[in-house]
Amino acid sequence: MNIYEKYEPTLHQILDDFTTQLVNLNKSYQENYHESLFEHLNERIKTQKSIIEKCQRKNLPVTPYSALRENRDSIGVRIVCNFIDDIYTCINLIEKMSDIEIVTKKDYITNAKPNDYRSYHFIIFFPNFIF
Repeated sequence: MNIYEKYEPTLHQILDDFTTQLVNLNKSYQENYHESLFEHLNERIKTQKSIIEKCQRKNLPVTPYSALRENRDSIGVRIVCNFIDDIYTCINLIEKMSDIEIVTKKDYITNAKPNDYRSYHFIIFFPNFIF
């Protein structure tokens, strides 16, 4: 299976579109409140090797559907905020975006893991992009 031949341009388009929305969200927030909503963004697209390994590890068929729909983490974006309140403000604004669907949320800030790991995780679906 070569997911990348067919789907890499779409993965990059989704990532670029979402990142642009987040940057614009930050700019708008700065204009209104004179401070940044977040410090910076880190983004990534999983390698084909990593996608295949995850399908195999989860006993999923090595197909584009499994890789891109069932794993749901081919694209990742980390938003780094200065303050905890900023995280929740950012979450509220992302939840209001009209072209995404929130699939799951995990709040490791309010409910920190035993090792003190603290963050907030979303799994987001982009219905405008079909695989």
